Amino acid sequence: MNKASSTRNNQKTRNLSVSTIILIVLLAVIIIGIISVFAIYQHAKHTDTFMKNTTFNGADISGMTPSQVADQIIQNSQPVTIDITENDQTVLTGDLSDYGYSLDKNSMTASLEKAREAQTESISAYLQNTAGGDNISADNVYSFDEATFDSFVQSSKFSVARVKSVEAAVNLDSSTNTYVVTQPVQGNEVDDTKLQKAVRDAIESASENGTLTGTLKIAIPEDCYTSETVNMDTTDLQKEADDKNKELKLQAYKDMAITYQFGDQSETLTYDTFKDWLTIADDGSCTVDKDKAAAWVSDLANKYNTRHIEKTFKTTGGLTIDFPAGKVEYGYTVDEDSETAELIKDLQAGQSISREPIYVQTNDYGNPYYYKRNGTDDLAGTYVEVDLTKQHLWYYKDGSLLLESDLVSGDLSKNQGTMTGIFPVAYKESPSTLVGANYSTKVQYWMPFYEGEGLHDAWWRTAFGGEIYKTNGSNGCLNLPSNVAQSIYENIDAGVPIVIYYEPGTEPADSTYASDSATMADNAAAAG
Repeated sequence: MNKASSTRNNQKTRNLSVSTIILIVLLAVIIIGIISVFAIYQHAKHTDTFMKNTTFNGADISGMTPSQVADQIIQNSQPVTIDITENDQTVLTGDLSDYGYSLDKNSMTASLEKAREAQTESISAYLQNTAGGDNISADNVYSFDEATFDSFVQSSKFSVARVKSVEAAVNLDSSTNTYVVTQPVQGNEVDDTKLQKAVRDAIESASENGTLTGTLKIAIPEDCYTSETVNMDTTDLQKEADDKNKELKLQAYKDMAITYQFGDQSETLTYDTFKDWLTIADDGSCTVDKDKAAAWVSDLANKYNTRHIEKTFKTTGGLTIDFPAGKVEYGYTVDEDSETAELIKDLQAGQSISREPIYVQTNDYGNPYYYKRNGTDDLAGTYVEVDLTKQHLWYYKDGSLLLESDLVSGDLSKNQGTMTGIFPVAYKESPSTLVGANYSTKVQYWMPFYEGEGLHDAWWRTAFGGEIYKTNGSNGCLNLPSNVAQSIYENIDAGVPIVIYYEPGTEPADSTYASDSATMADNAAAAG
């Protein structure tokens, strides 16, 4: 072996020795480290405190025993409220004790002890907890009294009363005699056993990692409800109620009648006639065909109107006098527009009624057109009959002759003959002053009936009747003896008809009627 080769061999030997030494040192360090860690682990395993960097509910409990931690938890515990809710509304509220829960140090300590032991149950767990810290929990911190819980968690204690489900229905409201829909009620009855299980599960779940804080809200689960689900849509039932109300309304109309009184006679409008006029709406309200109602009223008026209608009169002497329509100022005229409106209102009210039709009652001066009637007989036994040919008057009242008397009518020679026709007494006045073109005369009893003509006492005359009227008659009025005028005045009312005629064949020419008399509105009349 040469010198160079020998040198190289010596260098290799030296290098090998250094590596061996380093390896030995490292192994020694590792062994010492393992021994140290094991020794520390053994120490930690046999200690009764929590490791460093251990927390419970965010609080540092490093170096504390489970018992100390339990004391701290109890000391720092805050009031807890548990609310049972329904539709986001609290129906039962209480604290933990109401629900049968209370903090239990023994159970809590035992649970914490298990957590502490878990920190060192193995070297790997120990090393992991040492490196990353440990946030522990206690799964059994409360004691539970089931009897207290069951007594408190009862639906009967809810602030919202429990009701049964009620289906909507159509019923007759006796107070209004109409069908109404009784609204549905969705029941909220609860199975208390299911409720208690749900509430307890919620509390247990919320407290499984430690103590409860603040307010715990527990909504009643749907499966706890026992009430049947109700159909809240009442559309079909409302239609049924509307249909029944229509039938009810129509039934009321079937029994309804509107009776028109014409003195002792009447005319009755029944359902058979007006049924086609009606339309019943869904809400039971009634509309009436105005045109059809108006047509019926028009027929009624044509049958019973008596004013400005040709009239035949039977005189006391047995003669028949025909009055043309233009001579009949007295009588009844149905106010068709007003009567149609009133009839529609009566029909809509749905109640039977008996009444007179609405008449045109007065003229422009407020004087009445009529007095009384019996059917189409609008004299009805009360009227003043004046026979200008005989110059005689009869006053019948309620079918009996009250009085009769001679009179003096308008002067034919002066073309002031009294107007013939049928007129209502406009009013009566006592005393009164009659004013004409060239005179002013005071009378005690004044009963005007046509423009300036009327009945009155003629205290200045000593004779009545005969043919006085032909040459020495009045200015158009009917002059009466004072006692007769008084008796008529005391027994007559405004509206009583005055029937004035000449016997057939004795009528004067039209030009002989009074033409210069004052109007009734002026309370003036010709007098002579």
